[in-house]
Amino acid sequence: MNTILYSFGISLFDSLSTTLQIIVFILLLTTAKPLRNAISYLVGLSGAYFLCGLAGYLALDQLRALLNQFFPSQDSVPNAQYYQAEFLMGVGMVGLGIWYFYRKKKQGWSGAENKILLKLKSMNGWFAFGIGVLISISSFPCSIPYLIVLGRYSALHLDLPAVSGLILFYNFGYALPMLLILVIYLFARQGTEDDHDILHEKAKMLNLHLTTWTMVGFGVFSIIDAGCYFAVGHALLKERYF
Repeated sequence: MNTILYSFGISLFDSLSTTLQIIVFILLLTTAKPLRNAISYLVGLSGAYFLCGLAGYLALDQLRALLNQFFPSQDSVPNAQYYQAEFLMGVGMVGLGIWYFYRKKKQGWSGAENKILLKLKSMNGWFAFGIGVLISISSFPCSIPYLIVLGRYSALHLDLPAVSGLILFYNFGYALPMLLILVIYLFARQGTEDDHDILHEKAKMLNLHLTTWTMVGFGVFSIIDAGCYFAVGHALLKERYF
């Protein structure tokens, strides 16, 4: 159960730490064929990310060498030092979430994002699928949370089918923000005219709130987790995140 919760938390953080894939998904919901394009994109994004994770796990020795360049061994970091860092990271995430909310609410989306919207209006499903694949392949080498999770899976010494299941669950968590957006979109469009400008504005606000509350929620949980360690001698989670 701890591994599943760990996977879910890290995958959600992975998804929300860079919202490019979510913004593209929202933009696709304002195209001429919103459901076809959004679902095609999500299949390409999630399918490629899953295959990248599986390939990364099979090439874990090379990934470990990469991780060791950026992160010390977990055993070499004392608990007190680790939970101090977690507490500060939590405070930073809460601050970042609040800053992001007020900045985006004040400035709105950039002109570049609106130009992308215009170009996406007439795209077909295959092109949307290709964009999803391209985003996953290009972002995987820089996805430190994903690489760390793969290392954690290796330490469990599970067989390949079990690891494949965990990677699949990780990708479900990664896609969850977009699935929630899709569900809300389907409910919101019932009984209303398919006005793309209105949907565009609703999608922007949804992305704003989803991103903000995920960052704040992750930050608050990190603060509580670290606070419990210093207050009662053990954290909420039995295992460290990183």
